[in-house]
Amino acid sequence: SIVFSECVKETKKNQATLTDKIDKIILNRWLSFPILFAIIFAIYESSIVFGYKLTNYTWPLLAAIKNFVVDITPAADIAKVPLITDAAIWLVNSAVALLNYLPIFFILFAMIAILEDVGYMPRMAFILDKIFKKFGLHGQSTLPLVLGGAFVGGCAVPGVMSTKGIADDRARMATILTVPLMNCLAKVPFYTLLLGAFYTTTTVAADGSKSIDTSQMSVMMFYISTVTMLSALLIAKFLTSTILKTRETAPFVMELPPYHLPTFKGVVIRACERVWLYIKKVCTIVIAVAVILFALLQFPGLSSEKQEHYASEEAKALANFDMAAKKSSYYASVDSREKVARLLNFYDGYKAKKMGGGKGVDEQYEAENPEFYKFIMPKSDQDAKAINSALRKLSTQRKTILREQKNDKIESSLLGMAGRALEPVSKFAGFDWRINVAFLSSFAARESAVATLGSIYESGKAAEASSGEEMRPEEAMRQSSGYTPLHAASIIIFMLLTPPCIATMIVVKMQTNSYAWMAFGIFFPFTLALVVSSLFFTLANSFGVGGLTAMGIYYFILLFFVIILGFMPQKRQNWSGGVKK
Repeated sequence: SIVFSECVKETKKNQATLTDKIDKIILNRWLSFPILFAIIFAIYESSIVFGYKLTNYTWPLLAAIKNFVVDITPAADIAKVPLITDAAIWLVNSAVALLNYLPIFFILFAMIAILEDVGYMPRMAFILDKIFKKFGLHGQSTLPLVLGGAFVGGCAVPGVMSTKGIADDRARMATILTVPLMNCLAKVPFYTLLLGAFYTTTTVAADGSKSIDTSQMSVMMFYISTVTMLSALLIAKFLTSTILKTRETAPFVMELPPYHLPTFKGVVIRACERVWLYIKKVCTIVIAVAVILFALLQFPGLSSEKQEHYASEEAKALANFDMAAKKSSYYASVDSREKVARLLNFYDGYKAKKMGGGKGVDEQYEAENPEFYKFIMPKSDQDAKAINSALRKLSTQRKTILREQKNDKIESSLLGMAGRALEPVSKFAGFDWRINVAFLSSFAARESAVATLGSIYESGKAAEASSGEEMRPEEAMRQSSGYTPLHAASIIIFMLLTPPCIATMIVVKMQTNSYAWMAFGIFFPFTLALVVSSLFFTLANSFGVGGLTAMGIYYFILLFFVIILGFMPQKRQNWSGGVKK
């Protein structure tokens, strides 16, 4: 019939389709793994490295938001910041430290959406099953590991939840306990912060333009991703050979779909949806944690001796300014504490706007207060120059006082005392109390680690947010932490193996129906992370090995053990829990 002839097309028997032809290359026993590693490296190169360069364009926008918050909050005194201003700046710093990496996430999510639409994800499971079964995992473990962040940018919660469909009980339990080791979305800003601080080199050209060398950063990101997977394989092998040995097993069966061309609209929509979910998480969970952390950092506050010390330092700075200003004919404009405070905030606000690249800043500030503007841009007026010189010295002294005051307050706070209490143990891994505070905060939500560091290491940001020195978080950490690339590598290794967040632990309890397994999921990786990072830092520091070299050595040690275990003969399974004789 006409309908039959129009709708039915006869194909030749045994004729290879386009999908079959592509699979002969993609699934080739010799080419499949090089192709897989090339895809992973391409994802990191395009999202982490290129995306990081794009943050140079987003940072000025976020800095403008911070300046806006400073403008609308109560102005700072000579060397005191109102509590509401301090809290507002802390919350903005916490959010901005994470929102700065949106370009990275958008590219990353777009790349993953392309792989999903093309149909490569199921084939990746098929390829990795050959390796996974050597370590007690399963081909069906691939999806949970990918969701958890095998590519970087996942989440352990859906990763653990997706293990429910794994028929192999032994592999399912091993997968549940290894998914939290993946590079979840919340870890990416933390890695980027450390790598941007210690594994990039900025060169300033003669014309003032800056260029950033990210070659070391690219290599480190490759190490991070592969070390994560290598560690997961070794841990899974250990677990399935010991405490999970008696659990039942089952074979791996999967259907490979045909290849499809992704649509631009579909990729963009899915990338935007995932970015929006990330933004909502930053605006809810992370801000909530930031509020709690801010409260813990305020109490019990500075001692009376410290308060008297800073009051004395403030009085000295103000007296020095007054002595210099008296030589100027404009002294009447700055002859009181209130006038000096207004001038200082005016000067700092001007610097912040100028460094932010705003247009018409000079015209705006000259129109707002012509006399104060004269002190900022004195030109040939000698009396105005005298005020300008004294003002710049006072601004520097103010920054120093506020920075020291902030550091003392954090150190003496409840959270600071907890971080200090852990230093005798964490010092072997190269951590100071600030890193301990960041890790304590990350147990509630991983994003809080970078948010906390972004706030702590922003050199007295309550002062400098209004002083114009809008440093990126990684620049502030590099200048004020006293760390080296080796410290950063040790911190990264600890984060790679550190216990998951509270939400993941709740899901682990739901999937295993056991509080004992939930407790094991917390204490086992925490202990392992502390031991491994301590050995890593202590040995590398003893032999004078740098961060990048030490990370490479660590990577190849793990790779060696994975290869050895991978080539060991496996006993045939009868898929009912026993071994086929």
